[in-house]
Amino acid sequence: MNTRIIINGKEVSNPFIRILLILGAIIIAALVAAVVIFILLPVIGIAVTLSLGFIVIFIVAIMASVVSLVLITIISSWLFGSTEFRIVRIHRK
Repeated sequence: MNTRIIINGKEVSNPFIRILLILGAIIIAALVAAVVIFILLPVIGIAVTLSLGFIVIFIVAIMASVVSLVLITIISSWLFGSTEFRIVRIHRK
């Protein structure tokens, strides 16, 4: 599976930078989930036990979504080949 990261119209080709960008996105998503679970839910009055239940639900949902996204990507690339979406202006002045 080839992951293309394009920033300002240029593809990031350095594997170390790619790994850092992907890990950074995962860490930011985890921090947002942690803030919601550990700070916002107790502040609005939801019990800590419910927060622990949400943690389990989020972990299971994250793992299931990662697995399903990988499977869908593999199956669609196997069936249709690589696909690229481009938006082109039809009417230029």
